[in-house]
Amino acid sequence: MWYTQPATYLPLTHLLCRPLNFALCWLLVWLMWSVSMATALTYQPTVNTALGRLRGMRVAVATEGLGPVDQYLGVPYAAPPVGEKRFMPPDAPSAWSGVRNATRFPPVCPQTVHNAVPDIMMPVWATYNLDTVATYLQEQSEDCLYLNIYVPTQSGTKRTGDMSADTEDSRDDPRPVMLFIHGGSYMEGTGNIMDGSVLASYGNVIVITLNYRMGILGFLSTGDQAAKGNYGLLDQIQALRWINKNIGYFGGDPGRVTVFGSGIGASCVSLLTLSHHSEVFKICSDFMHSVLFYSSFSLNAFTPRIKPRCTY
Repeated sequence: MWYTQPATYLPLTHLLCRPLNFALCWLLVWLMWSVSMATALTYQPTVNTALGRLRGMRVAVATEGLGPVDQYLGVPYAAPPVGEKRFMPPDAPSAWSGVRNATRFPPVCPQTVHNAVPDIMMPVWATYNLDTVATYLQEQSEDCLYLNIYVPTQSGTKRTGDMSADTEDSRDDPRPVMLFIHGGSYMEGTGNIMDGSVLASYGNVIVITLNYRMGILGFLSTGDQAAKGNYGLLDQIQALRWINKNIGYFGGDPGRVTVFGSGIGASCVSLLTLSHHSEVFKICSDFMHSVLFYSSFSLNAFTPRIKPRCTY
């Protein structure tokens, strides 16, 4: 990855150094890795956004005490980065007419399905689930900049004898938002793999996963104006812009957005806090209010690409 701008440390709520959060990180991984723990119901919710109307689907979470979750899959957060927009920063998406179907996963960004990353470099959960992961990588397209949004329908976990249930007045309060950035060595992966339903229902938070450009299309840099690189990171910034403008329509609080990730996803989170874009576009102050990263960060030896021309 080519990083040419000077780093600027900005005030942000960091959770990395608190000992309790090591266990919290792995709890979040378990909650997110719940691909088959939700069952679609017949009710299809709709929501108006700044760009148009979306139709999602309500799913039942197969865990006792957890309420159903509304899923909005394949929501565009940027214009398709194709043709003349290839190797360019992402543009805002266009509005649509009518009701857009948001009930199926979007295509994933181009990548090699098998043997792209040696098994030794993968997390253990991924090596044990390679066949399952591969099924989520079959449909690929350069038109891949989409979000998956998981919205709880109840005000938290309900258990017998639980006296901490929300009051009537608090049920309509905007919910906090958690954006998950997937890993994959800048070469592979997709937000489609991580089902945010359990985490959303358990934590009463809106969970969002995303796809961003990877490999040559996401991080190639020629070191000059021809291809500046870091388009994958710019995709993530564009996703934060979209969330800031639209998450209120889903009942989310644009002033309480936590960005978290694992592996290279964690490195991306760390880089977002250091990037000059965070200062110029007020990413940290307006779009991103707390971060959580585990398994990696921006100063790891494998994070920066010293010679991006040779890497890709």
